[in-house]
Amino acid sequence: MPKQPLSTDELLGSREIRFIDRQETNYPNLMRLCLDFDFCVLQLLHKTPVPTANKSFVLVTRDYRLTPTAAISPAFAELEQLETYVHLHQVDILHDYLFGFVDEDIASSARGLE
Repeated sequence: MPKQPLSTDELLGSREIRFIDRQETNYPNLMRLCLDFDFCVLQLLHKTPVPTANKSFVLVTRDYRLTPTAAISPAFAELEQLETYVHLHQVDILHDYLFGFVDEDIASSARGLE
């Protein structure tokens, strides 16, 4: 799962969405990634509106301030859309988080050396 660029030049600001209570969350997959792993959800405020709105939500690694490619997901206009994306791609997200991103070209080159 390749990381998405998170360009601060296009943003007016951002805020972290906090998941505090495990019992009353509407977004269980996002909550689990944020509380049990090193992810957070950002609400981005764009300078120029994206196709649907000037706000969007994205899943990022906790070091998003230091890394320009910290975004794990594409930007979504609704938090529910991000929850659905994470639900569908949770295995890939956690695999890359735990084992690192393996480029297909590098993997095929390594297989050729065997």
